[in-house]
Amino acid sequence: MPVLYLFITIFALRYQVGYVYLAAAVLVALLIITQRGANLKADIALAQRIAVLGAIGLSCAFILSIEKIEMLVDKGHVASCSLSPVVACSPVIASPQASAFGFSNTFLGLFGFAAVLTAGMTLLAAGGMNGKLQLAKAWWRTLLAGIAFGAGFCVWLFYQGVFNIGKLCLYCMLVWLVTTSLLWLVAAHCVENKYVNFGKAINKLLSFKYELMVSTFVLIFLLIFARWSDYWLGLF
Repeated sequence: MPVLYLFITIFALRYQVGYVYLAAAVLVALLIITQRGANLKADIALAQRIAVLGAIGLSCAFILSIEKIEMLVDKGHVASCSLSPVVACSPVIASPQASAFGFSNTFLGLFGFAAVLTAGMTLLAAGGMNGKLQLAKAWWRTLLAGIAFGAGFCVWLFYQGVFNIGKLCLYCMLVWLVTTSLLWLVAAHCVENKYVNFGKAINKLLSFKYELMVSTFVLIFLLIFARWSDYWLGLF
């Protein structure tokens, strides 16, 4: 399903941000349905979630890379996710913050989410071998460290886009949701299996992974609403 999602969103839906969101929602819904009631090992269930979230993030990074190239080729090009004075990807893509390390942030997304998708597939392969392939503690720590870096970078990008640039990029927002979800899922798994230890209080907090995911989503949407409350209310 993740591979099919990548093909559909990149080749068929990349100029329709609404349909990309819909496809992502359908993919997540299918994952939830297929996992519900299934007697899956924790590693396999997590692997499927990592693969799905990695695919969603990778498709966003790929689409944003295409938009970046088209804006460089055609100075008058308007990104497909620029829908209103507030919801506008073009100013975000063209901003200095979009090249935080001297090159397009989308390259980081392509590399990072490809690595996440590969990690999910690796876990599925390990489970397919009846659990005989044991991944080292260092592997899990590296995966968690990479996702934590991505989540921290997303926090910075969120602040820059929403409060400094003053525009909302819908593909960026999908990346924020995906990355924070990955962070809570992988962190909780690492704590549960004693790959990492953050102390009793934080370990206990991370056990509420779904609550943390929902809380993060709510916080993101509340901040976005507060930033442009007059605009959103004016739509009704």
